[in-house]
Amino acid sequence: MAKYKTILVISDTHFPYQHPDTLEFLRRLKASYKPDKVVHIGDEIDGHAISFYPTDPDLLGASDELQLAIDRLKCLYKLFPNVDLVESNHGSLVYRKGKVMGLPRNYFKSYNEILEAPKGWKWHFDLTLEMSDGNQVYFTHGKTAAAGKLSQSMGMCTVQGHYHERFEVIYWANPNGLYWDMRVGCLVDDKSLAFNYNNTNLKRPIVGTGVIINGQPKLVPMILDRNGRWIKRLV
Repeated sequence: MAKYKTILVISDTHFPYQHPDTLEFLRRLKASYKPDKVVHIGDEIDGHAISFYPTDPDLLGASDELQLAIDRLKCLYKLFPNVDLVESNHGSLVYRKGKVMGLPRNYFKSYNEILEAPKGWKWHFDLTLEMSDGNQVYFTHGKTAAAGKLSQSMGMCTVQGHYHERFEVIYWANPNGLYWDMRVGCLVDDKSLAFNYNNTNLKRPIVGTGVIINGQPKLVPMILDRNGRWIKRLV
């Protein structure tokens, strides 16, 4: 297993309803940290129009939403031609809908075909990598909101997305070593109608992502101004 010195984690993007400064923010992080591995934590697209929940009639239909998501993803493909992604509840919506309708998965295109993604983009149910300090780190979209529980259950360091308002690192230790559980927030546009369901929640999404350097986690928030745009000098 290869050992990775710097792992950039791309948090939930929900294309085409991503934060408008997402690509520039990630471009800055790539230049600053020069990652030798990039992991997308899931929800690469939103799929609002094919959701199991009521959809907003003022948003795009399924075909237009998918095409716009692909158009915006193509910029990410150029920036990061090689990415490992973990499967997620939004990213897998087309397969989940097919399952409800009784359609076998082999009736559908692959993720790469649907999203016109390059061969370097690879989807996994979950993913375990070895860091440069010799410890392993487990990536999954979201299995528990309880702080530290996933890491303790897995007996290794862990990274999750899914919980947009969670942006934290929890450390714990046992006689074998020091471990951590990182939640990386999201990269969504909280003003989009696609996230109106969250308006009744007291906690708001935290826009940002994470990076792992020599086995240690680092959260990188996207600091926003009063208009909700990235303050570029702060990264």
